[in-house]
Amino acid sequence: MNREYLNNNLSNFISNDNEQESNKRIWSLFEENILYEDENHININKEKLSWRSFIGSMSHIDNIYRKDNFMKNFKRFKFLLILIDSIFRGISQVMFANNPLSGIIITIGLFIGNWELTLYGILGTTCSTLTAHLFHFNYNSIRAGLYGYNGCLTAMAIGYFTFAKSPQIIPFVIIMSIFSTIFYQSISKILVHRLGIPPFTFSFQVSSWIWLLGALKYRYYFINGNILSPTLLTTVVNKPQLLNVSFPGYSVEDNFVGFFASIAQVFFIEYPYTGGIILVGVGLCSRILAFFALFGAVTGQLTAAYLLGLPRNAIYNGLWGYNTVLTCQALGGMFLVLYGYQIWLFTLYGSILTIFVQGAVSSFLSSCGMPTFTFPFTFICWIFCLMIPTKNLIPVKLTDCNIPEDHLYRYRLSKFVKTEFKYMNKLSSIISSLNEDITNIELIKIEKEFIPILMSTYTFRNDLKKMKILFNKINNIHCIDFTNRTPLHISACQGYLRISKWLIKKVKININSMDNFGSTPLFDGFINGNLNVTNYIYLNGGKFPSTKYKELSFYLNAFIYENYIDGIKYLIQLGFNPNETDYDGRYSLHLAVNTNNLNIIRYLVEQTSISLDIKDHFNKTPYQYALELSQSDIANYLLEKKNQIIINKNIQIITKVDSTEQINDKNNISSMSLEQNLLPYLLSISANDNNMDKLSNFINEYPNIKVFDCFDYDNRYLSHIAAIKGQFEIIKYLSEYCSKSHFQQIINREDRWNLSTLDYAFIYKHNHIINFIKEHLLSMENNSIENEINSQNKTMISILNKWKKIYLFLTLSASGNTQRIESLFNRGYFVKQELYADYDGRTPMHLATTYGHIDVIQLLIHLGYHGINHKDRWGYSPLDIALQMKFNNIIYILQQQTH
Repeated sequence: MNREYLNNNLSNFISNDNEQESNKRIWSLFEENILYEDENHININKEKLSWRSFIGSMSHIDNIYRKDNFMKNFKRFKFLLILIDSIFRGISQVMFANNPLSGIIITIGLFIGNWELTLYGILGTTCSTLTAHLFHFNYNSIRAGLYGYNGCLTAMAIGYFTFAKSPQIIPFVIIMSIFSTIFYQSISKILVHRLGIPPFTFSFQVSSWIWLLGALKYRYYFINGNILSPTLLTTVVNKPQLLNVSFPGYSVEDNFVGFFASIAQVFFIEYPYTGGIILVGVGLCSRILAFFALFGAVTGQLTAAYLLGLPRNAIYNGLWGYNTVLTCQALGGMFLVLYGYQIWLFTLYGSILTIFVQGAVSSFLSSCGMPTFTFPFTFICWIFCLMIPTKNLIPVKLTDCNIPEDHLYRYRLSKFVKTEFKYMNKLSSIISSLNEDITNIELIKIEKEFIPILMSTYTFRNDLKKMKILFNKINNIHCIDFTNRTPLHISACQGYLRISKWLIKKVKININSMDNFGSTPLFDGFINGNLNVTNYIYLNGGKFPSTKYKELSFYLNAFIYENYIDGIKYLIQLGFNPNETDYDGRYSLHLAVNTNNLNIIRYLVEQTSISLDIKDHFNKTPYQYALELSQSDIANYLLEKKNQIIINKNIQIITKVDSTEQINDKNNISSMSLEQNLLPYLLSISANDNNMDKLSNFINEYPNIKVFDCFDYDNRYLSHIAAIKGQFEIIKYLSEYCSKSHFQQIINREDRWNLSTLDYAFIYKHNHIINFIKEHLLSMENNSIENEINSQNKTMISILNKWKKIYLFLTLSASGNTQRIESLFNRGYFVKQELYADYDGRTPMHLATTYGHIDVIQLLIHLGYHGINHKDRWGYSPLDIALQMKFNNIIYILQQQTH
């Protein structure tokens, strides 16, 4: 470092009168060049519409509706749009479907079958939905159409059983549709909140019976006598003799038409094509619901025909199948999880029993001429829902009912996670039992927290088989853990080429996802020396993060200084620009010239996009440095190339597999069990409420498990995770439970990135943890001296490990981070006998002096650091820099050490 550089870059900021203010201004420059952490790098998954957005329950569309900026300038149109959406969801909810497009398709089918009844259905759904808005009932239930389907059926029932063409009934359709919503809300307080069972269509049944029974007395309103007529309760007199029982003549057409007519009869329409269209609409929302609708129609019709011998016309018109359609939908995945063979037998039995109840209720109500409506389905489902849960029948939580596919997904995922997280029931309140459904909130927690941990642990253990199993069970694998790391980060660190290929090609994982430390998978692979994985990631679009360019430039210069041409080629072949500068404005070609290495210069000039005219912080080009060398060969070479038009050659990626990496890719599986790798995270979440009871009880219950020695996929122990999350109570518990020496050992353990618990506390600025550890942690003296790397034993890993440590010490000194420097010395990461000088001979003491950090200088002197009088490439010691900068206090301290 020379006088010209100091004058050009620092003199404007220094004055004898205000040394402290000068230091602050210098530090602002340092922040721009060294501190590069981007706090806004976290990837945000935006809602993107695709064809999948319009199937299922259309939750993506619903999320768009709920955004504050959606049609914010057209609030009335927004309400109208959402109202229309809710109305068609209400129509589809008659068949348990929660999709407005399903409602539209069903409505089209109803129009084809009977356009008059369809208009009544739309009117009834609209009135009941608006009523819910008027009384401010649960908004989510309104949006799901739960306040609309009873109004739809009530309106269609009144129109069907009276005279649909008479406009006189319209006011009463509106009145009874409104009442269906009020009654639904009232009865739900008993059935849902107290008994835990849904009200189904009971509100529609009561509302319709009230009108029809009253119509028998009303003077101006009539019921359709061709459909309903009060008769005395009678029995069939023309019953065959027991020995002469034979099946009526049901044709194939009768049965087939009856199957689809049964589905249409749910809406009081007997047109079979309507039933087929309804199935299509339901299938758009849920294939399981569509299947069980058809399954219910088939089982109900066949039971009525061949087991009970009911009339042919009733079979043909589907009058004995519509209740079983709804029963099978409700029991076959809607309110019970469709898991295990028992649910199939249960649903079939429920379908058969529904026919028996329908026959009994029909006979009972025939005395007053009333239809059974859907009461048989409601009654059977109530009885069955009150019976569960049992060992093999898992009820769906009513607060989180959606579609059967979602229910099955939730259960399978929770069951799988519970099985893998062996100790979850001991340490977490989620999934208290394997035979229990979970809520959507718990599902979100599992997907966001547990699944990333599990997938990353599988990656760490090189268990591709388990990764594929989990991938097939979850809807979204593009997940990140609590430090924003993905499985590809772990795979790149470990050097697992096979897993990396699967994640990139099959899973389509975000190849450039950035974690909390500013690292992408490509950077992780490089810094861990895994050539095969980094080559593959780069070829598939992997990039170095811009926040790491200065650090990567530092490593490139280190490779040049070490004369490690393989490292230079490796870094540049991964797309790194050799024209990037390090934190002090130094470029790779300048350093190559200063080190008088013509071979490296030839490579940089002829094989890369290096610039010959770029100037460093001394305002000099590489050629000007070459002129200062004792020999002229480099200067002549640069002059020759400068006068030529350089055509850069294409950089080829080396694909040869390193033998060590091959071994890692196949056999480097953690010696710990899966449960032990997962324990640090589980133990951490057990103390989320600062209650150590679960942690303490677990340790007492499993004394053979050395819980404090278990580490996760990034070699983080419980104390590391606690420091990241700021869980002071865990650190305090460790200090009380462990002996002082054991506690010191735990705190000083390093993870994959050589970070200790105290390092994480510094990084995340948890001062209460920092102060506590400093009060209780004993100093650990480490007198080991790191040896220079033997030129014959240089490897990528050994060089990177050496220079990562140098880079860390330099940046900490330049930033004035005395606390972390002291902690690193105390745990032996830094040793006082080493200089930790960079390729220009600058030591941490040089940088601390340059940026005026007197506290760092005092600390290094106190620690016995040996680099106090070391001179850099230009012959300047820290004292020389202090004299040039006129830092009087630092001059005094350094002069005291030189005497």
